[in-house]
Amino acid sequence: MIFYTGSYTIREGSPAPNPTGKGIGRFEFDPGSGEFSQLDFTWQRSPSYLFVSKNKKYLYAVEECIENLSPKIFAYEIGSIGELSLLNFQKIDGAYACHLCEANKQMIIANYMTGNALVYPINNDGTLATSNQMIQHKGSGIHSKRQTKPHVHMVYPFNDRNIFLVDLGLDRALAYSADEQGVWNAVSENDIYLHPGAGARHMDMNNDKSFAYILGELSGEIEVFENTGNGFNSIQRISFLPWEYNGDISGAAIRLHPNGKFLYASERGSGTISVFKVNTASGQLSYIKSEETKGKTPRDFNIDLTGEWLFAANQDSNLVVAFKIKNDGLLQYASEQHVDTPVCLAFL
Repeated sequence: MIFYTGSYTIREGSPAPNPTGKGIGRFEFDPGSGEFSQLDFTWQRSPSYLFVSKNKKYLYAVEECIENLSPKIFAYEIGSIGELSLLNFQKIDGAYACHLCEANKQMIIANYMTGNALVYPINNDGTLATSNQMIQHKGSGIHSKRQTKPHVHMVYPFNDRNIFLVDLGLDRALAYSADEQGVWNAVSENDIYLHPGAGARHMDMNNDKSFAYILGELSGEIEVFENTGNGFNSIQRISFLPWEYNGDISGAAIRLHPNGKFLYASERGSGTISVFKVNTASGQLSYIKSEETKGKTPRDFNIDLTGEWLFAANQDSNLVVAFKIKNDGLLQYASEQHVDTPVCLAFL
């Protein structure tokens, strides 16, 4: 199993107190022994989020930094054993790029600080053309420090022609649809509204897209929405904080297990990943347990394609930890690997 890590390498734009990352890491993991092997690193400034193309031929990575440092998005070709070769890069007209995904033969990135999304056509050879569309959000939320303006935090593909832009500043996942020319247009009647002050950060949906799960970074809650066919109705709010935790709330990543029966959410302050059982009929969640990630600040985690392993990127303890996913959804520690300031995980 080959996987990649992104890491913070510079302070300008990084929320990490002491970023020491080496760029994009390439690792091999043996599911038989549960052990890691470090292969190499590809230098890039603060690759905060990575995306492996649907055809597994290319990897794309954004630089998360301030606008004055001229951030870029990079395209790499993936070799036979996962090695990366730079294809090209394009400039990012925004600050703190923090997420990206592929839809409609385009790469779409989210810029947190400037509250916008940029669209880059993907050429047949995997290279990126210059950005041909900027989607700029407007507005604010009720949190006096974190919601004074829009903060696009995630691009979630509903399908190849429809996406949501999850905005922490607006407490909303805004819906967009691509027309025949590839231009993304707002479909406001499909927007998903969270409760005020939630701080919408990341979302996931079940396989048939009948339910959406959105993590509130500021509230420490997951809000569950039912897709009625005419919009999304909120049906549940449930905390992902450990019961005994009383510190600052800092939710991060949310992922459904491939079998749809379990959901996981990470909380950076407590250093935990909370496990939920999913009622596949109603879509609602039942809290099972909060598992410690054996490190500090689990900014990201990911589940491998088999659904047997979960990997947690502990940003502030320079550690990626592998957990075996048990039949009941709970996590069993397997091994760990030193990685400087890891903040993202992507599987080949």
